[in-house]
Amino acid sequence: MLSETEHRARLERFSSARESGFRALKRASEEGRVPVSGFNWLHLQGRDLGTIELLLGNIQAARQWFAEGALAEAMMCHLVLQNQDMVERDYWSNLPISAEHALRDALLSADPRVVGAAVDEILELDESSLDDSPDMTTRYYHLTGLAHLLREDTAQARTALASLRDSVEKDDQYLGTYFAQAFADALEGFLDHDEQLVQQALDSLTAYHEDVRGGGDGTTELLDHYTSAFLLLARHRGMNVHIDSEYVPAAVYDIEWGSVELPEDTPDALRDLYENAEPIA
Repeated sequence: MLSETEHRARLERFSSARESGFRALKRASEEGRVPVSGFNWLHLQGRDLGTIELLLGNIQAARQWFAEGALAEAMMCHLVLQNQDMVERDYWSNLPISAEHALRDALLSADPRVVGAAVDEILELDESSLDDSPDMTTRYYHLTGLAHLLREDTAQARTALASLRDSVEKDDQYLGTYFAQAFADALEGFLDHDEQLVQQALDSLTAYHEDVRGGGDGTTELLDHYTSAFLLLARHRGMNVHIDSEYVPAAVYDIEWGSVELPEDTPDALRDLYENAEPIA
């Protein structure tokens, strides 16, 4: 783990890097381009800033950055969906991954409107896109199932869960079997309010991070984002679950679901997205 001094040095670096996102948005506007790269960059910096603040125990600052990052990625998804012919194909083919990142970081913000904004973009994804990207099948059903769950559409969530279970063992999936199984267990546990199954899913996600992703000093290695996000959701839904891992800081347990103030210089487009989103209960 890094020292507090090293964490604070990173905060300065990520804050400086965030300015590049604003410049990218300005250039795209001047050149008449769809600003997907600028919003994607803001998402990455929001994730990194939120991660470091959370590791430092600065909960409200962390929530602010995760909120901005999630909104930026949700906006990128929206722009890709609305401008398919004007953006690079990679943005389109990787849309489920981007939507997943938006929802993950939205959950880490614990803000009902931010989560709602991410869910709205997930529910715009079209199942027919799997014809061109069959390797996204498990990720698509995991995402749509969770989105329907959060919108309290239990029937649609169970339909997605069944499709997810059917595709878990496929060997051509971008989302590995281990992850897909854990996500399926989590979704089923949420639907049935089965604490044991949700705990099992969290344990699986934690074990994966510790075995595969932990040990480095990158922000995606220092913090287990997926386990932390699902842990927050589970506890918000009244489940008594717990994870003992160096990659899930104690501060996660102190995060409470509710509105958070966005950073003062958050782009107006993201503020509008926030204000127009239907909150998740």
